[in-house]
Amino acid sequence: MIKELLKKLVLGKRYSSETYVNYLRGIGVKVGEDCVIYVPSKTLIDEQYPWMITIGNHVRITEGVKVLTHDYSWMVLKNVNGPILGASGKVNIGNNVFIGMNTVICRNVNIEDNVIIGAGSIVTRDCESNGVYAGVPAKKIMNLSEYLDKRSKSQVQEAVNLAREYYKRYGKKPNKEVFSEYFMIFEEKNSATKNFKKKIQLGGSEKTTIEFLENNKPFFKDYEDFMKYCFEE
Repeated sequence: MIKELLKKLVLGKRYSSETYVNYLRGIGVKVGEDCVIYVPSKTLIDEQYPWMITIGNHVRITEGVKVLTHDYSWMVLKNVNGPILGASGKVNIGNNVFIGMNTVICRNVNIEDNVIIGAGSIVTRDCESNGVYAGVPAKKIMNLSEYLDKRSKSQVQEAVNLAREYYKRYGKKPNKEVFSEYFMIFEEKNSATKNFKKKIQLGGSEKTTIEFLENNKPFFKDYEDFMKYCFEE
């Protein structure tokens, strides 16, 4: 309790995602519903022109992200030639967007809906809907349907690797809760645990996820079958 109080005093507006989002709204940033800023103390949302920033619904902003509406490059011109030439622009982040760690989003950028931005990217141009972007500067590397196919094909092997490396590290087999992001390979909707159900409810798309579960059988018949595949293959 005391530790949390001290943390609140030290971090202030950056204590949690909720306190930071409320602060941003208070200074004029337009922020939609279900927006999560995972590490507010290591995130920079430009406050010079807060009314120039719009963030949509169901946006996930990870550690180290910077959103910029201005720069001071004009200082170089001022010191050489004399004029003060402002540099500012809007940033719009659409709905259902994931922004990877240490990404920089520059001024005059529009990120449309259903976009994934890879870690360490520098976004200097608009990102169209339903795309995956990465790089310096960020470029489109695939569309969302291609990414879905790529990630779907990786699920079983990634989960197997998690299980085997867990066993190597801790000397025991993991329980099913370890696989909170992979449970669909062995679990059906009706048998999902409380933790898995929370994942199903994320992002306001519970109905879509339930429909997917109803129309797609898991790769393994149950968790025991998955464990057998991991350790008796």
